[in-house]
Amino acid sequence: MKLAAVIVAGGSGKRFGAAKPKQFLILNKKPVFEWSIKAFKKLKECSDIILVVPQDSVGKMLKYKKQYGIEVVAGGKERFDSVKNGLKAVGKDIDLIAVHDAARPLITPEIIKNVMKAAYENGAAIAAVNSKDSVKFSKSGTRITKSMDRKNIWYAQTPQIFKKGIIEKAYAGRISASTTDDAQLVEKKGVKATLVFASYENFKITEQTDFLLAQAILKKRGA
Repeated sequence: MKLAAVIVAGGSGKRFGAAKPKQFLILNKKPVFEWSIKAFKKLKECSDIILVVPQDSVGKMLKYKKQYGIEVVAGGKERFDSVKNGLKAVGKDIDLIAVHDAARPLITPEIIKNVMKAAYENGAAIAAVNSKDSVKFSKSGTRITKSMDRKNIWYAQTPQIFKKGIIEKAYAGRISASTTDDAQLVEKKGVKATLVFASYENFKITEQTDFLLAQAILKKRGA
């Protein structure tokens, strides 16, 4: 089984409020995106890593290309444009393709392996966690329409891993602006991804408090 990882680091990170995109900030002595590269590099099954960055950052990433033996490609206007560009760089002899957000630096090789195994068996699988909070649905945004059973609510994470043919077919067609992740995209092609419980630590850095929490967790891990 051969895995390729498309690590998406092409976002602007406007919500974070920093001078540069959050994926390039230094987190415990390494850029945020580098932590994901290190996690995938620990897997013997992972033969290709493609880092997708903004066009104006490609040149700055050459030292990481040399250090880790990865490919670096330019992203697009939207996230799905960036993923599509990354898919073009995947080798022909790959069985599975993982799509991972660079803004999730706390990913571990163990989580990747578990999602990879489920994807190999079922065609598609995603890292996820179930809700710990009570969940309310509101059509108006001011009043509760109905309460939902939190046991049935899952928060999608990455990596999301697919058999190569499945993800390539999903990206070959028109992509709706309402699509929120890769699992939803393949679902529209009739493939339902398997949920793999990952870790609440595998969160996406969106706010500055997330960054501080990631620092603390990495320190606790001894990283």
